[in-house]
Amino acid sequence: MPQKKRTEKVTSLILKALCQLIKEKRPYDSISLQEIVDKAGVCRNSFYRNYHSKEEIFQRRFQEINATVNTSFQPGYEMTRRDIIKAIAKTMEQNREFLLCFYQANPKLYFDTLICQVESSNTSKPIASVSPEEYYIYAARAWLIIGVLTEWLQREEELPSDKIVDIIDSLNI
Repeated sequence: MPQKKRTEKVTSLILKALCQLIKEKRPYDSISLQEIVDKAGVCRNSFYRNYHSKEEIFQRRFQEINATVNTSFQPGYEMTRRDIIKAIAKTMEQNREFLLCFYQANPKLYFDTLICQVESSNTSKPIASVSPEEYYIYAARAWLIIGVLTEWLQREEELPSDKIVDIIDSLNI
């Protein structure tokens, strides 16, 4: 008998299953691959065809989100710091549920991933090639921006993204 065609991609099912388990207040480290595939309704082979680890689920989805942010950066257009912050804030707002799941699951991976994105958007040269002083300036900006935006996402307040961008921009970081 032919298999019923899925209406959703396997990768989406796996991501949703992992986020549901995390929302159930399960510690990320205690969630097994078997629990993820069971909740997603897929087999282990489907998981391994798409991912190598739980961490890769978050990293891959973040790369997709990052690609969306990068479309905001038009070739030949020199974006201001405010433009960059606004693009990141809008994207975070649109992907709030996933980002909060990512943060709740693995705060270190969440911050490392977002910090790298913000650092690289603050300089046209590779981060590895800047002086130690420049690096710490980029890192401080990135941590402050991501910290404020993460707090904003967690609080679920009615502040629109434009207002949070105004607040961050007023810090002159």
